[in-house]
Amino acid sequence: MNESAEPFSFGEDLKLGASLPRPVAVLATVAVVVEVVASLMLAATVKVPLWLDETLTVNIASKPLTDLPSVLRHDGAPPLFYALLHVWMGIFGQSSFAVRMLPTCISAVTLLATFFIVKRIWTPSIAVMTIAILAGAPYFVYYSSECRMYALVMLESVLLLGALEWAITAPTRKHLAAVAGCVAALLYTHYWSIYLLVLVFCWVAYFALFGQNRNSARRTLVAMVVGGIAFLPWVPVFLFQLGHTGTPWSGAQPISVVVEIFAWFSFNQAALFQVPSLHSQLLIVGYLAIGAIGLLGIATGRFTLTLDLRIQRRARLVAIWSVGTVIIGSFISMLSSSAVVTRYASVAFIPFVILMALGIASFGEPWLRLLLVVGLGGVGLWSANQYHGTARTESPRIASALEQFAQPGDVVAFCPDQLAPSTLRLSPLEQKLHVKAIGYPHFDRNPTIIDWIDYEAAIRAADPLQFAKRLDVLAGPSHRIWLVSQPYAPGLHGKCIELRSALNTVRPGVGKLVVAVDLHRYWMPMQLTVFPGDGSDRIAPVRQRAGVRADLHYRELVRDFGNGLRGSS
Repeated sequence: MNESAEPFSFGEDLKLGASLPRPVAVLATVAVVVEVVASLMLAATVKVPLWLDETLTVNIASKPLTDLPSVLRHDGAPPLFYALLHVWMGIFGQSSFAVRMLPTCISAVTLLATFFIVKRIWTPSIAVMTIAILAGAPYFVYYSSECRMYALVMLESVLLLGALEWAITAPTRKHLAAVAGCVAALLYTHYWSIYLLVLVFCWVAYFALFGQNRNSARRTLVAMVVGGIAFLPWVPVFLFQLGHTGTPWSGAQPISVVVEIFAWFSFNQAALFQVPSLHSQLLIVGYLAIGAIGLLGIATGRFTLTLDLRIQRRARLVAIWSVGTVIIGSFISMLSSSAVVTRYASVAFIPFVILMALGIASFGEPWLRLLLVVGLGGVGLWSANQYHGTARTESPRIASALEQFAQPGDVVAFCPDQLAPSTLRLSPLEQKLHVKAIGYPHFDRNPTIIDWIDYEAAIRAADPLQFAKRLDVLAGPSHRIWLVSQPYAPGLHGKCIELRSALNTVRPGVGKLVVAVDLHRYWMPMQLTVFPGDGSDRIAPVRQRAGVRADLHYRELVRDFGNGLRGSS
């Protein structure tokens, strides 16, 4: 690539030095292929139930395509992945395996696209190293199996990187259309893409003003604007979501979250609590250190390198892409007191992986490069496998207990209503058991889809006593009321505790704990309490620890493990 191709020229600062013996290089390539297959197999064989976010995604995507704008006004997300999933489910069905195969297939395409794009912009060796790190990354493996939009975001981000390179080097209509299409796709998939696109637009604008290939850069800018214009029909929905949905389960984050996001890139996102272990700690250090070397490192010998505080030309775009997006997104979220969650940074993940590959390429000794690639890829795959079967919701135990004990005419209340979708997917109470399902705080709304509009205000405004009285009337004197609750979840302000007390007031006797909460195992823990009607209630607890009322210790457990309690995004 010649010097006129700014911003994608990398000068003379990338020198791989000596190469591995050909037989070793072939074996290493075969090992990378095996790793890719293992990575996709891990993603495809996840059998745990869908948790809240996945179930909501499936429920929304099940609606007619024409209904998506109105439904998503209540959710807070853009529509592209939901539309794609709608078509996918029309062909393959709505089983957990079927819907999770969509992100798995997207990730397979992502690996191929990443290889060819990195090979074109950098070198074949850098491409192989990138794929080895990416396929083994716990973050990548997890989102290859979660039925959410983050695998699609990663694919779109790497496609945009390739489209920009094509447009800058050869600004044909086809290449410029690819840029516009990638920009529009990112905007219609996740809103954190806005931070990335602003940075990339400024980057290209700089070269349109001062670069050597100004005409290509200017035409690329126009293509990006066209992609932005394609988003205009969705802007009214976006502005409404911006003002009324948000993330009520999370408050302002500390500034340290910027570094924490890059550290969490090395974790399997299914983990409720990351267990300290040698391999997980090595992976964190490796990701951060190798990424920093990718920014600043220059090989000076087989085992030596120099750190130049000027970011190396080869890494400038991916550095702005990954580090810049995370910094801007985090700071804006902190200023607006909204959530900063690692999954939002999926738009920056693959550029960060490329940055690590460039860091490894900064070492002159080929055997050291091989060792680092094998280490990051292999240890990453090990960590991904560690939480392969980790469930994120306690809903299977709740659904099992309800199927065993609930009777037609009973009422099941979910507090908050965020606990309902995953449970109702496993046991459709109204259709299967003729049991009425109600979500707090919205008594009259179908709890299979959460209404996030002014959610925290709705929680504050709802009166637990009046809600309990309505539940009592709905159940009638001869039927039970079942309460599925997570009393101390963020953003509830104790309202679920008040609801339980109110039910004890309007119902004779004392509510009995049927399923105890398990904070140690689940991302979204739940407990099930029954409030009997007239007559005796002979239901025995499904699970209590050593005969001790688990709810008496609930507050203490939350204090110790509060970081594990999360809601939906």
